[in-house]
Formats: sequence, C-alpha cells, structure tokens
Amino acid sequence: MDRMIRNAALAGFASLVLAGCNSNPQPAPGSDTAENAPAAGVTRQTPAPEAAEPPVTPMPAQTAIQSQPGPDGSQVDLMKVAVTGDILTVTMRCSSSEKINSESFRASNISVIDDATSQRIGILKDNEGNWLASNIAGDSIMASCEIKPGVIWAKFAAPSAEAKTVSINFPGVAPFDGIPVTR
Repeated sequence: MDRMIRNAALAGFASLVLAGCNSNPQPAPGSDTAENAPAAGVTRQTPAPEAAEPPVTPMPAQTAIQSQPGPDGSQVDLMKVAVTGDILTVTMRCSSSEKINSESFRASNISVIDDATSQRIGILKDNEGNWLASNIAGDSIMASCEIKPGVIWAKFAAPSAEAKTVSINFPGVAPFDGIPVTR
C-alpha cells in the first residue's frame, strides 16, 4: 500500500507540473516577449516595411527644332516655339563643347518676325517694365553657353492667326527661319 500512495503522489505531482507548464507557456523564439505582449483588449502590430519607391526615370533628351552657330563657337538650339492664348514663348538651349562662356544679348535686339505679315515683334514687358525673359540683367539676357547646356526663354506677343511660321533673331546667332508655330 505504501507503494500505491507513493505512485499516486508522484502522479499528482506530475499532473501539477504538466498543468503548470500548459498554463504559462514560454515565448517561442521570435515571438512577442512579456514587454511586447499585448495588453488586455489591445493588439499591437508591427508596421509592414514601406514599399521602396520606383527609381526616377530621366526624361529623354528633347530634340532641337533647329540649331544655329552662336558666338565663340557655341551652338544655340531652338527647343520650343508655342502660342498659348495671346503669348508666344520661345525656348532655346545654348551649349559649347570647347569651353565655358557667357554671352549677353540686348533684349531690345531680340525679335520674332511674323512670316505672314513681316511684322517684327519684340520681347514683352510686364506692368513694371521688366522683360519677360530668362536670365535678365538690366537690359540684357545673360546666356551661359557651357558644356552643360543653359536654357534661354522669352515671351512675345503672338503672331497673327494667319502666321504658320515665324523667324527668330538673336544678335550674334544665325537666324532661325521658317519655324512652325504650335497653337
């Protein structure tokens, strides 16, 4: 009988040990620890890593409408001639493969010729008398003609509705003749 009591006691002890193990499980590796365990009624979630943004794809190089030789071996590329409302915007790119140089063009000497009427159109000015063009210094447009191309733009009154083409004149640059106007 002594042996039966001892076996019963061992069985009871084993039941207590097993019950204790099941009621207080140890955290598995990689699971929440007691510090990170959710509080009653609160669920914590680890934020998902943000998706990486796709790489920026550079825009393809814009093709020049026409190119002309400029001062000191530079090249001036006509990039855009477009009418928006009553305004004609002319955009050019100036570059030099040999050296860095800066050119100054008197804004009053830059013009667009309406090929339908032969009318000369100068650069517009705002209400304060400022030229509507890029890189203005006083009465001149400063053009940086470098290995890295510089952009020049100017705004003019739109040519007549009959004008399908215009000619653009910059001092020291061969003329851009018969350029189609985008409307």
